Amino acid sequence: MKFDRTLVFGDFHGDLDIMLSSMAKKGLIRYDGKIDAVIKLISECVNNELAPSLETMVIRQAEPVRMIFLGDFLDRYHLGYHMIQFLDKIRWEEFGIYPIFFMGNHDLINFHFFLNPFEISEIYQGCGHSKCDTFSYIDNMGIDKSLESFKALHSDEIVKKQIEFYETGRFEYQDDFYTLRYEYPYDLSPLAEYRHYTGDDYTNYYNQMVSKLGLDSSLLLENEILDSHHSLSFCLSNLFGKLTSDKGPKNWWDISIKECRLTQPKIVKFNFFINEDKQEILPIDWRIISLVWRHHYGHFFRRTRFIHNEGNTVFVHGGISPLAMMDPLAFGNRYDPRNDTFRPLHGDLGLKDVVERSNRLMAQIVENALNDYSFRRMNGAEVLDQIGFWRGVARGFPTFGGPIWSDFNYLQQCLEKDERIRLLYKRFKEATGIERVICAHTPFKFPNQPEIRFMMSGELQAIGLEYLCIDNACSIAYCDDECRLNGIEIDRDGKILDLGEIFTLFD
Repeated sequence: MKFDRTLVFGDFHGDLDIMLSSMAKKGLIRYDGKIDAVIKLISECVNNELAPSLETMVIRQAEPVRMIFLGDFLDRYHLGYHMIQFLDKIRWEEFGIYPIFFMGNHDLINFHFFLNPFEISEIYQGCGHSKCDTFSYIDNMGIDKSLESFKALHSDEIVKKQIEFYETGRFEYQDDFYTLRYEYPYDLSPLAEYRHYTGDDYTNYYNQMVSKLGLDSSLLLENEILDSHHSLSFCLSNLFGKLTSDKGPKNWWDISIKECRLTQPKIVKFNFFINEDKQEILPIDWRIISLVWRHHYGHFFRRTRFIHNEGNTVFVHGGISPLAMMDPLAFGNRYDPRNDTFRPLHGDLGLKDVVERSNRLMAQIVENALNDYSFRRMNGAEVLDQIGFWRGVARGFPTFGGPIWSDFNYLQQCLEKDERIRLLYKRFKEATGIERVICAHTPFKFPNQPEIRFMMSGELQAIGLEYLCIDNACSIAYCDDECRLNGIEIDRDGKILDLGEIFTLFD
C-alpha cells in the first residue's frame, strides 16, 4: 500500500499529553489539552476490548496514512500504560491510519519485570558489572513511573483478585487454551482479614500478623521499632521470604540486594498496596500482578516489532548498530565473517524478507515468554536485548549493541574513531540497498533551535546513507523548560517535511 503520509514518532516515555498533542498537530486526532478528561476515558474502558469513547477523538483520513511509533512508551513519566491503553484500544485502520509499534529498551525492561521480577537484573548477566550495579542501573531507568501508571489503572482488579486468593487459598487463571490453578500450602487468610493498622503503630501490626499466621514467636519484633508503612512492608517482605524460600517460588518479592548501595530501591515497594488514608496495607502475590499484566498488555507486546521497512527506508528503535549487521536476529545472515563483507540481497530474498525474518524471530521469543507461567527463571526475552556484554565492556553502560537500540551520539563517536566502522556501513548499504535509517532512543537539545526535529549523521550521509535520529527530548521526562512536540512527517515521495540538523563530528 502506498501511503500519502508517513508519520514517525520517537520516545514519549509516559508523557501522554505530549503524545496526544503531537498526534493532534499531525492531524490524526482531536485533542484540546484536557488531559484529565482523556485519563478518565482510558480508565473507564480499561476492561473493554475496544474504546468507542476514545475513537471519537480520531480524525478519518482522506488518504491512507502510516503511523509509526519507534518505542519507549514507558518509564521516566507516570502515564506510560495509559498511553498503551489509548493506542491499543482504537481501531486505527477504520480511520485510514495504519499503525506500527516498536518495542524499545524501556518497554523490554517492563516486559521482563512483569513476567518475572526476581530475574530482572539477569537481563545483563555476564556484562562485566556486578549484580548490584546492574540493578542500580535498572532502578534508575524510571520503571517506577510505569508502575504508578499500571497501578492506577489496575489496582482495583488486583486487590479484588488478591483478597479472593488469600481467603480461599486458590486462584484460577483462564487462558485461551488452558486453565492455570494456583494454591497456597498454608492458610494466609489473615493477610486479607487483618489489613488495617492503627495510627503509627506499625510494629504492633507486624507482631499481630505473625501471631495471626501462627508463626513462631522468634519472628516477633521486640526491640526494633518500625517507623513507617514502608519499613513495615520491608519487614513483611523478609517475613514472607522466610516462609516461601524453602517451599517453592517466592510469591512476594524483596528485590533489594543487601550489599547494594540502594537501601530500598524504588520498585521494591510496588507489591504492597498501601492506602494511607484508610491505614490499610495489602501484600500482593506478584503472580497476580503478572497475570493481570499479561491479560491487559500481552496483546500489545505481541504487536510490537523489531525492525520495519518501507521500501529502502528502515525503521528501528535505536538504529542499526555494527552488531546488528552481524547478528543473526537482524541482518547477520547477510554477513560473511571470512571476508568481512556482506552477501548482496538477490532474487527471492529481498530487504523485506530479511526484515520479516527478524520480526518472526522476535514474535516467537515474545510469545514463548508470555506463555511461560513457571515464574522460576528468565523467560528467554533477554535474547532481544543483545547488549548485555556490550553495555558492560564500556564504562557506564553505553547504549551501543543490539538492533533495538544503538545510541546515536555513541555511534557518531565510533564513526569518528574507527575507519573500519565507516567502511562496514558502506559495504552494508551497498549489499542491502538501504538508503535511509530512522531511529529514536537518543535525547538531544538545541536550546536556540527548538524547531529541530531530527539529527542526521554527516559521516554516514557522506557514503550515501541517510541515518537520522528523531528527537525524544520533548517528553516532560527530559525537558528542562517547555515541552515540545514529537515526530516527523514524510510525504508520498519520501521527502521529510520537518526541519533537521546535520550532525558531523569531523571533516
